[in-house]
Amino acid sequence: MELFSIAAQTSTPQEAEQYSRMVSKANQVLHKKYKSLAISCTVHEGIMLWSCREDDPRFFKGNQLQQVYETAANTVAEYILQEKEQKLVEHILQEDFDFPEPEEHEQILKHCRMILERDPELSESWNRRFDMLMQGVKQCLTERPLLHIDGFLTFRSRQYIKELKEIVEYAVDEFLMDRQYEEFVGMLKYFVYFQQPQVPLVHVIHKGGQDLLLLDEDLNPLEYRYDEGVIVERLDQQDLQMEDAVVTTLISVSPAKIVIHTREPHMTVIRTLTQIFEQRIEICRYCPDCHAYFRETGKI
Repeated sequence: MELFSIAAQTSTPQEAEQYSRMVSKANQVLHKKYKSLAISCTVHEGIMLWSCREDDPRFFKGNQLQQVYETAANTVAEYILQEKEQKLVEHILQEDFDFPEPEEHEQILKHCRMILERDPELSESWNRRFDMLMQGVKQCLTERPLLHIDGFLTFRSRQYIKELKEIVEYAVDEFLMDRQYEEFVGMLKYFVYFQQPQVPLVHVIHKGGQDLLLLDEDLNPLEYRYDEGVIVERLDQQDLQMEDAVVTTLISVSPAKIVIHTREPHMTVIRTLTQIFEQRIEICRYCPDCHAYFRETGKI
């Protein structure tokens, strides 16, 4: 009796080789448990057919058949996640969204890949997608032992495709927010470029995370400003990763030089300030003034 026949249409030699390795690994597991199984994997016109037979009636007395289906379903689920998922995401992006520029398209796919390719052992989303696919394939094999993987994805994996669409939507939102952020930073750079300096120096103490302290050239606290008209209005509309008042104050006082004292120069808040104020920025990792401050706060 035929236990299952699973057809996979591979699009590249690399994909075919990867699927063949997965099937071989599963076959070793099956043969080790059930030595009487007759298992084959053949290729015809780009379609790989993985088949399994068992003619011993004693095999069907226990739950061995469900264990065989589970092994096959695990293999198919892993294959879909590794080899089919990226193509499905690209298809969803192309069909459901209008981003004709190749560069925009690739940036969104990059966001998608960052979500999809997280460590499987640590990713709740990966585990959930794997379980959805595995259970779906197992159910299909239980109902009928013939399965075409592309047909399964088209007609029997609605919840899985729904999750992929949500991932693409999230990636599109992230892309649009990044683009809006870059456009706004560009506007601030333009504004700063044409400003005449009003004070010689401002110190920015990066206290950690998004927390910043502004000091004047004599290391006295600088009064924050909140009334810079269009800048404040635009800042309120942006999801900048820093305190709005810091940017507003620095633009308002327009220092000729800004010294950022930080132990974390890689942080987004520091990079953003550097983007906006460019040549006016100097990064200080150590000086007597900030050494004393960071020693008091336990940052050194």
